Amino acid sequence: MKYKTPETQISKASLLFALGLLGSISCVQAQEAGAVEEVVVTGMRASLEKAIAVKQQSTKVMEALAMDDINATPAVTIAEALVRLPGINGSRDRGNESQAAIRGLGPRMVLGTVNGREVASPEPGRAIRYEQYPSELVSAAEVYKTQSADLVEGGIAGTINLKTISPLSHTGPTATVRVGLQHNESGEDVPDYDPLGNRMSAAFVHQFSDTFAVAIGASTQTQKNAYGSMQGWGYSDSALDLDGNGTIGTTPWGVAGEVKKLDTDREGIMSTFEWQATDALNVKYDVLYTEFAMDEQQNQTWAQDIGTPPSGEGWGLGDANGDGAVDNPMSNVVMQGNRAVAGTFNGWEGTMRHVIAAYQQENSGVTQGLKFSHTGFDNWQIDVDFSHSTAERKNYWNAIYLDQYAETWSFDTRGTPSISAPAGSPLLTPENASYNWIGNVNEGSTLEDELQSAQFDIKRDLDAGHLRSISFGARTADREKEVIWTDFEMGRDTNNDGVSNDSDDNGIPVVFPEGFLSSYTLGAFDTIPFLNAPSYAKTADVIFGGVDYDSADVNADRYWKVDERNDAAYVKLDFEGQLGGLDYNANIGVRQVEINTKSYALNGEYIENDYSKALPSANLNLDLDDTRKLRIGVAQAISRPPLDELRAGQYISAIENGSSGGAGNPTLDPFTSDQVDVSYEWYFAPESLAALSLYYKDIDNYIGNAVVGTFQNENGVDFDIYGPVNGNGGYVRGAEVTFQMPFEFLPVEGFGVYSNYAFAESNIEEFAPSNNPLPMAGLARDTATLDLWYSNYGIDARLGWKYHSAYTSAFTWDSYDLTTLDAELGVGFSLAYEINENYNVRFQVFNLTNEPLRLTQNNESANLKRYDDYGRSYLIDFTWKL
Repeated sequence: MKYKTPETQISKASLLFALGLLGSISCVQAQEAGAVEEVVVTGMRASLEKAIAVKQQSTKVMEALAMDDINATPAVTIAEALVRLPGINGSRDRGNESQAAIRGLGPRMVLGTVNGREVASPEPGRAIRYEQYPSELVSAAEVYKTQSADLVEGGIAGTINLKTISPLSHTGPTATVRVGLQHNESGEDVPDYDPLGNRMSAAFVHQFSDTFAVAIGASTQTQKNAYGSMQGWGYSDSALDLDGNGTIGTTPWGVAGEVKKLDTDREGIMSTFEWQATDALNVKYDVLYTEFAMDEQQNQTWAQDIGTPPSGEGWGLGDANGDGAVDNPMSNVVMQGNRAVAGTFNGWEGTMRHVIAAYQQENSGVTQGLKFSHTGFDNWQIDVDFSHSTAERKNYWNAIYLDQYAETWSFDTRGTPSISAPAGSPLLTPENASYNWIGNVNEGSTLEDELQSAQFDIKRDLDAGHLRSISFGARTADREKEVIWTDFEMGRDTNNDGVSNDSDDNGIPVVFPEGFLSSYTLGAFDTIPFLNAPSYAKTADVIFGGVDYDSADVNADRYWKVDERNDAAYVKLDFEGQLGGLDYNANIGVRQVEINTKSYALNGEYIENDYSKALPSANLNLDLDDTRKLRIGVAQAISRPPLDELRAGQYISAIENGSSGGAGNPTLDPFTSDQVDVSYEWYFAPESLAALSLYYKDIDNYIGNAVVGTFQNENGVDFDIYGPVNGNGGYVRGAEVTFQMPFEFLPVEGFGVYSNYAFAESNIEEFAPSNNPLPMAGLARDTATLDLWYSNYGIDARLGWKYHSAYTSAFTWDSYDLTTLDAELGVGFSLAYEINENYNVRFQVFNLTNEPLRLTQNNESANLKRYDDYGRSYLIDFTWKL
């Protein structure tokens, strides 16, 4: 695979400027270290010192974000802040960063926790969608990159722990209120759409006494994020003479344009009650509730039925006489390899389908825990932690088709993709399209995930030579995740017999009210106009008299439920002393896990699987001097298979736009890894850090998706069904460099830099395509962050760059749907001014250089999957603190 920087001149110029400035900084002699102040991984000056102790005093290789840092970073959600840390990447979904990949390993090997507890997720697997967490409700984020026996198992790549506030130890403002407006630039071209959103939050912390305190926070935001997209449906396999001049190759099954008109509402509530009942007993109850609702109106244009059929077939472009040439030759054909990436269809007999659709999704989740900490016995600490977490997700997609036929039109999937038609083409007036009763799609699903656990930890302080303490504990957890898919079709009762069915629709046109249908184009793409209607619901009212959701039937093939029982116990020894005259601390331990899963079909039958693993780990932290640390960690780790990949059964997608089929595997073994980490940290001056981390992971039982079956479409063409299987695995290795410092050498105080670079490589490949496998999902060879900041005189400013090279992405509902995410260079800007100690105003720009998202498929750079133009987003808000 070739890796390249994005082909935008603004992006290139900004990166060259940033690298040039960073290069000049590296030539400056570091000042002599005085009193050491530790620096956290990211953040402006006011927040660096708050998190630095977490990193420096940790017994693990880790990164940290403080609350002030999260709020200073251009971030709508926690995800935007996390991806600026060394070696962490995300994939943008609808313009927002979402799930996380760490050190080249994708979300399936990243464990997400809240206050140290594993949580339920509205996603099909185990991965957390971090965009559901408003940054205002989280006090800190910790990313652990090495293992320890007391950590919940599951994060070969790492563990991301989100923390809510502890009110008894809080020293910040008593009350905080924030109000702001958001604006999405790409929504300005969309008719009847308001791109202005809002964001509000409030937090209150009150210490009623020295022994009882409460923290309460709430956040609500409406994000308006309309954007355009171009998509490819994959290529057919039969190569034909496309233009009659010997241009041999294949065409896509179809290409599509789409506009998503999003209204996204996020709400969250956080509460923590902390009681120091006695000098020895602390009781803390915390609850975090998040809600995510999306209403996405869609205008789509499907240029379909253009695949090259096998020789002798008459459908698609056709080769009815079997002479190896298409029946209706193309013109202006542009080839990449044997793929036609641009061209004009002449005498085409296919359909241009205009789709009025709606996607709606509602997520909610509750995570709550009750923790007792007792230190009343000599040198003993006992922690008991009970937690309960639930997540729900309801979504459905509804679509109505209106069709046109036109002999001549063109497509181009290179660069900024396009679908175009010549002057006078009927495709330029999609308002004249005819309603098509065939295959209108109505499908949806309901997901419920419930996880309850109990954790017991006991620590005994010792003074036995270098042995300082012994810790042991146990955890038991039960989890049940169930997904119910439904689908239905709607018909019209045009003959007034009281029954609605497809036969009533046949040949009977729909008469829309005058002005009901309209069309528009976007500045971001060269496309034929999109067909527009007031909404899907109003269109369904005109055609069907409404949407009959009660007629939905359960799709038995897609139903799945997985129950998981997880029991674990551990013991850990902590050491402290001197080695060779150097201060050190270390720990060694082992965690024993026992896992049992049951994968259910709709009829109640299930397949059971169980496994057990002993997971040893050891960490050594050596103080080379007052400013330098050396950390070494070795461990064996596992990541449990994603819950959706443990499902029973297989299914074929109901959407008639090509090929989609997937299956589960209830007998999967977990990912396993033997790994070693070495980290060198130099705190060479106050608020300054230079760090180098090296790691090596030997991964076994890698889970990838391979062909486990086939199905035929209506034309008799075979398509593959993919399912997860265990493979041999291989190595993942890499290095991470972090450098940050204030520019004390400048005559003007307040400027500084934060930067990191991560390199990762692996010999692990996915299992598909079988003839040209994709690199391992999540593996970006190069990842870099550069933030230039200024913090002084009440002004906090940051200009930040984030780059990653191309990597395999699997951040979709279907884990077998692997794509290649092109290299991206994103730029963000944040400017805040503290009017006084109580009032603050902030302005932020996201995606400043308007970096598009481009995905390709089948490990072919010419095979476009999707191209999304998210545009720039702006935020301005006002904060009041007391």
